[in-house]
Amino acid sequence: MATSQLSGFVQQLGYALQPERIETSDGELLNQYVSRHDDAAFTSLVRRHGPMVWGVCCRVLCCRHLAEDAFQATFLVLVRRAAAVKPRERVGSWLYGVAYQTALKARAMASRRALRERQVEQMPEPAAKQDDWNDLRGVLDRELNCLPEKYRSAIVLCDLEDKTRRQVARQLGVPEGTLSGWLSRGRVLLAKRLAAHGLTMAGGAMAFLLTQNAASAHVPARVASSTIRAARSFAA
Repeated sequence: MATSQLSGFVQQLGYALQPERIETSDGELLNQYVSRHDDAAFTSLVRRHGPMVWGVCCRVLCCRHLAEDAFQATFLVLVRRAAAVKPRERVGSWLYGVAYQTALKARAMASRRALRERQVEQMPEPAAKQDDWNDLRGVLDRELNCLPEKYRSAIVLCDLEDKTRRQVARQLGVPEGTLSGWLSRGRVLLAKRLAAHGLTMAGGAMAFLLTQNAASAHVPARVASSTIRAARSFAA
């Protein structure tokens, strides 16, 4: 790789991993990428939504290697289908759905491969007592993915990406009161769906748990850099 290319890549990667200072809407970033394949715009989308996508992949797959592959595959789908994302301001919710479906397919393929190779491992004995997050992890994404899109968007952006209601309302182009209503209703619906699995939790407690675990989902720098590099190669 030429020195100038390497320097540009390192600069973009550093930009991807730094906290966001100037808020540019998802729709604007996606428009920039669709219209001119703007690397900086794509990098910003990876930076902004990468932790959420990484969290979904890790929860569904429980295997770091498979999660890395699913993470990269999710953003390659964005490269291929960026123009089809509508409304573009809801790319976060769109990425959530793609990440979940991609992780499910990866898990199914891994299971089939294990059966073919006759290497099915014995499941570990369940712990005597599990915390709420361990109980939730197995069904959270399945039930969240089934919510109506507006409720899912609110939960993904506010709870899984830990953004303020003001930020999310501006991003989605709706009044803050409307966003608050979507978020409250979405949490209630999600709590009901989880209760059907025997997981009872108040909406506020669930929101706190989601936010705390989402905040700890940091995308490894190596995974982010390889994803950006793969996206650039694919687009070229």
